[in-house]
Amino acid sequence: MSSSRRRFLELGAVASIGGIAGTAGVGAAQSDGENGSESGTSGDPEVTVTARQEPGNAVYWVRPGPRPLSPMVFGTEANPRTGTDLLEARIEQASRLPSPLGEAVPQLLEELPFLVAAPDEAREPIDDSDGNSNGSNGDSIAQQRLAEPTLYSNDAEVTSGAFEISYRDHRPYDLPGQPGDTPDQVDLDAQFTDPAGNEYELEHDHVIQPPIPGYETGGGVLTGGQLHGISGTGSPLFPQVYTYGASWGVGHVTINGERATDDGMRVIHFMTTQTVRDEQYRMALDEEMPLDPDTTIAGQAHHTHGVVLPIKPTPDGPVYAPVPTAFELPNGETQPFVHAMWEQDEIVEGPFADWNDPDTANGRAADTGNAADTQADIRLLGEAPGWQGEAPDAITGTENPTLPLEEGAEYTLIWENGDGLQHNFAIEDETGEELLASEFMNQDGATQTVTFTASAEMAEYYCQVHPESMRGSIDVQ
Repeated sequence: MSSSRRRFLELGAVASIGGIAGTAGVGAAQSDGENGSESGTSGDPEVTVTARQEPGNAVYWVRPGPRPLSPMVFGTEANPRTGTDLLEARIEQASRLPSPLGEAVPQLLEELPFLVAAPDEAREPIDDSDGNSNGSNGDSIAQQRLAEPTLYSNDAEVTSGAFEISYRDHRPYDLPGQPGDTPDQVDLDAQFTDPAGNEYELEHDHVIQPPIPGYETGGGVLTGGQLHGISGTGSPLFPQVYTYGASWGVGHVTINGERATDDGMRVIHFMTTQTVRDEQYRMALDEEMPLDPDTTIAGQAHHTHGVVLPIKPTPDGPVYAPVPTAFELPNGETQPFVHAMWEQDEIVEGPFADWNDPDTANGRAADTGNAADTQADIRLLGEAPGWQGEAPDAITGTENPTLPLEEGAEYTLIWENGDGLQHNFAIEDETGEELLASEFMNQDGATQTVTFTASAEMAEYYCQVHPESMRGSIDVQ
């Protein structure tokens, strides 16, 4: 293993989708409007896709974590694919780019190999007992996973925020030229928080056409196409997806009102795609796609990803540079990238904006008919930030209230879905062993009735999708 690749693995750095640009050829810092004007977009045909999410809907902050490998894309330990051989071929191709990209991009691929492949030495075997190796249907699919964290993890927490983006696609395929020589444009307005409550705002400067061998981004904005997986564009760690709109560009990050990237812009990548997160917020493997919208985290066919990569343009080309976030990881380091996901977005303009899967209803079947008339001992409102007590009076208005129970007594608990995300009601003992778990439900306003007998080993209740925020104590007397 090369020293640079070892440094990448030791840092737990991220592999990602994305564009990369050196200062040379990218263009001066300018607005997309100026870039478009100078590129001669006046009168050019344009395909526009606009997506947005209003405040009050779910935003997820994704932490670094392991990623199972799709056998379809990466093969097996005995017969690996999309591994070291492909990486070395891409590095050799990148070395033919004009200077300084011909020196900078190969070095970047050495440090961030997962942009294009999963090196053989970075993989480790997994077995059926590993929850990350299983698909949403519980069947083991992956035989290997990456040994180090990436941004494609299942570890995420609900935060808050809003966004609106317009992908303005003027060019249907890539043309020779410098990364910044493109008429494509992006209008982006995005604000969100991390799990610690720090406030982020993204300032998109201009679009780039990524100089990554094998990538085809249509000039830096792609509409109505396939990305990731075996498509050749974007990291193969992410499953191949239909993409309503995607963009690659550079810009700044503001945190808590102050620009955090005064040392240089970072690569910003957005994409609005078919949903890849299942009801427990696991990212699907290629073999599992497409997901039934009814079994996705928010019960809809699409969502939007926003990523700020640890890649900085310099006069000598792109270099690895962690994003100076304000979110501290358990190891004491700050997270070196931003990965925000908007799970309740709306496509307001673009091809197939109004399309829905005809074979599924919006939300899991739920007992909405007579729950209001059912005599309940306990009533809760289920929302990602926390359970809200509604009855009896002792818990009304309390977040994640302690439930006082009498050992041996039977209880009827009714909870209502308050935000349209997937939730369920589960109980565990002091060791974390599951004692009870209801079905998942994602229909806003629907209710579910859970009947159980209180026992001394019951310690906590929680939602299996949001076990950190939706968790409360049980006091059995």
